[in-house]
Amino acid sequence: MKHIIAIIVFAAIVLYPALADQADVFPVSPHDDVTIEWWYLNAHVTTARGRHLAVICSFFRLGNAAGQIAMDSGAKIGHCHYLIWALTDEDAKTHKSYSLGDWNTLSMLQKYAAYKVFLNPGDAKAMMLLDAVSRGSFPAPTRLLPGVSRVQDGPFDIQFGPGNSLRPAAPQSSAGNPNSFALQLSSPDTSGPHLSLQFDSTRPTMYVGGDGNTGLERPDDMKYLSLTRCQVSGTIDDGHGPEKVASGQGWFDHQWGETWTTQKAGWDWWGVQLKDGQDILFFRQRDLGTGKIFFPLATFMDSTGTLTITKNIVFTPNLQAVWTSPRTQIGYPLKWTIEFPGQYLTLHIVPQVKDQEMDILSSSDAIWEGDCSVTAVRSDGSTTSGVAYMELVGYNSPAVRRTLTRSQSESPRK
Repeated sequence: MKHIIAIIVFAAIVLYPALADQADVFPVSPHDDVTIEWWYLNAHVTTARGRHLAVICSFFRLGNAAGQIAMDSGAKIGHCHYLIWALTDEDAKTHKSYSLGDWNTLSMLQKYAAYKVFLNPGDAKAMMLLDAVSRGSFPAPTRLLPGVSRVQDGPFDIQFGPGNSLRPAAPQSSAGNPNSFALQLSSPDTSGPHLSLQFDSTRPTMYVGGDGNTGLERPDDMKYLSLTRCQVSGTIDDGHGPEKVASGQGWFDHQWGETWTTQKAGWDWWGVQLKDGQDILFFRQRDLGTGKIFFPLATFMDSTGTLTITKNIVFTPNLQAVWTSPRTQIGYPLKWTIEFPGQYLTLHIVPQVKDQEMDILSSSDAIWEGDCSVTAVRSDGSTTSGVAYMELVGYNSPAVRRTLTRSQSESPRK
């Protein structure tokens, strides 16, 4: 099997001291002048009934520039708000996901689709989008968020329709922790899941890459900060009555800027939490036009909060373990071996459930965002286990599909 990431020709390993102490306050405040911003959380929990569940959500806010995509009128639309979230049952091997947008997002799509059809009347995909949004609804399965959606500061508060919110935890439950947050998620179906969780960070802020700059065109075009290990408590009701969280471990990202997400780039991303106390955030970008891989980056945080940065990463997907979605026909490589030569560390990553595809409002149509188990092997032969979330974006690109198919045919059968 060939290493897809063999194009890496340099290594950079830099040690950073902890950039925050116990007084560290995670910067959650919104930025009104950016094109895109999001607040992402995931959690792996065990309920009081002994069930093993995993949760992921992302609150997106698109700036005013989003209302002017390919538009010449200069008319602005207010901030667009978009939410995706999912609940995975590791024991039952089930996965429920949701895609929800507000009225501003719908209005933006109406203008965007009309312009796309004007430019190319033969664009069947644009015609289908225009047909859906012209009737005042999103293409299925995305649904309209009822009520008002907002992101505000002073105090920080996110509210995406009734039942979906993220805000600082109540003082009586945070025990003075400045990085304690309350998350609520509600299914648009009355019989669907409802979650009320609290995330209490036990680590200082991770500045991804050492300084938080991860822009594609210019480093400071995109800021990326994380709370990589949070204690999770609260309740989850997946339709069988509320269950208290007996133990849980979570993750919280905040990103904002201009160029990390574009219509030309996809990526593979992992957030790993190992039982030996190490947290690892790593990713690589992909040109959707050519399939070429670029911008590998890993940020390690140990139990003291010390960061280690490297670009020397070998990504090896198991190309005989590509899962093809029965809904979208997109193929995703779900089993990976990741090597960090400078850290003498190899990770073996396997999904807990194969079908953790999420439909999204994007040119990608869908992504794979899923709960995984991890086995970590060090050069001395010692091993530890862990959990992760893995995000695979852009696999619907024709170039990426060709690259994946060609790699599968070249890969030896084992």
